[in-house]
Amino acid sequence: MRRLTSRLGPILMLAAGLFFAIGALTALELGSFRRMGPGAFPLLVGALLSLLALIGLVQNLRAPVAMGRADPMAVLGVFGGVAAFAFFTPLTGVLPATACAVLVTASVIKGFRWPHRIALAFGVSVGVWLIFVKGLGIPFTAIRGL
Repeated sequence: MRRLTSRLGPILMLAAGLFFAIGALTALELGSFRRMGPGAFPLLVGALLSLLALIGLVQNLRAPVAMGRADPMAVLGVFGGVAAFAFFTPLTGVLPATACAVLVTASVIKGFRWPHRIALAFGVSVGVWLIFVKGLGIPFTAIRGL
């Protein structure tokens, strides 16, 4: 039972990655490298997630990882970050919602001080803006009202 439990995470990641990659290939237009279509990003993310899951699964098959105790605060932090992003994006725009999601998620990390959390939230928001808005030209509302 322990072996199955330690492999469950990579198996679920692999299933999710394949779901998004196959969905993008079959239902969305991929476009070209210069003009990426709506399916390019889900395909890329799904493929990368699948690759990382396969690496984790192979490593776990070679040397099984000992299971630690689940941390309910970590689960709550990740859930809260996703919920904050989903709630604040239509109200404030992508960049403030990203910063809020990072702050909520980072708030459950022990020993991670507030100045570092704020710097991380700012850095991730700038990265999202550079990659998605400037680099890929995705028409997000970066900051609502501007």
